[in-house]
Amino acid sequence: MHFRFSGLVSSKNDAQQICKLLENLNPKPLGCGFTEIDLSNKIWEIDAYFNYVIDPSIIFLLEKLYSVKFFFNEIRYNDWIAKVERKLTPIHLKKVFIHGTHHKKEVSLNKINIEIQAAMAFGTGHHSTTQLCISVYLDLIKKGYVFNNILDVGCGTGILSIVASKISKARITSLDNDKIAVETAKFNLIKNKATRKSKVFRSEGLKNIHLIKLSKFDLIFANILFKPLKTMVKSLHKFLIKGGLVILSGISLQQAIKIEAIYFGHNLKKVYCINEDNWMTLVMKKI
Repeated sequence: MHFRFSGLVSSKNDAQQICKLLENLNPKPLGCGFTEIDLSNKIWEIDAYFNYVIDPSIIFLLEKLYSVKFFFNEIRYNDWIAKVERKLTPIHLKKVFIHGTHHKKEVSLNKINIEIQAAMAFGTGHHSTTQLCISVYLDLIKKGYVFNNILDVGCGTGILSIVASKISKARITSLDNDKIAVETAKFNLIKNKATRKSKVFRSEGLKNIHLIKLSKFDLIFANILFKPLKTMVKSLHKFLIKGGLVILSGISLQQAIKIEAIYFGHNLKKVYCINEDNWMTLVMKKI
C-alpha cells in the first residue's frame, strides 16, 4: 500500500519548510517535493509519498502551523491508471500520433504511431513541455540536422527517446533518477519496438558511469525543471560535442530568460526557441 500527502501553499518558503519537516520523519517518505502550479497567484503544490500511514497528529500540527488543509489518501494505482487511460485523448503532432490502448484503432500508416500508457512516470505527451520538445525535434530534423548519439535526461516514460528512435538511426540513451520511470521507459521502448541502439539507465543527474563509455552526444533532451537545469549546466556542456545541441524544457517564459543567460555563460548560445502559453523550450548550441 502507498499513500499520498498533498496540499497547496502560497509561498515557496512554506513549501520548502514543510517538505523539510516531512523528510525528517522516521521512517522517511518515499519521495517528497513541491511544484509551482500557478505562477500568477503564487500557488505551490506539495506532494509526499509514503508506504505507511503517518500519525494524524502530524497532519493536524502542520495544518495549524501553516493554516493549510492537507490531504492524506491511499493511492489505488490500477484504478487511477485505468481511469486516466480512458480519458486521455490521442495526440496528433505533425507526423507523430501518440495514443493509449483505448485508441489503437485510430492509428494510421501515414503517421509515426507511438503507444504510451498512463503510469507512475511523467510523460504521456499531453503536457505542453513534452509537446514543445517533440515539435522542436521535428523542426530540427526538417531543417536538415542529423543526430547520431542522443541523450534523454529525465526520460520519464521514455516518450522523447521513442520519438527520436522512430525518426532517426541515432543511438539513444535514456536516464532518470526514478526507478519506476526507468522500468516504465524500458517497457515502452520494447512495446514500441524502439530498442535498437537504445539503453536506459537509472542516474542522479549525469553521474552514471555508463555515460563515459558512450562518448559525447550531439543532441541532449532535458525536459525537466528550472532548478536541475540550472545545476546541470556544466555536466550538459561536458557531455555535448562541439556544435552539439541541447533542448531545454520544463521552464516558464521568465525562467527561460535566466536559463539562457546561465547557459550562455558556459559557452552555449540560443539557436532556436518555441513557446506555448507560459512554457518555453530552448535549443542551445555548444560553441
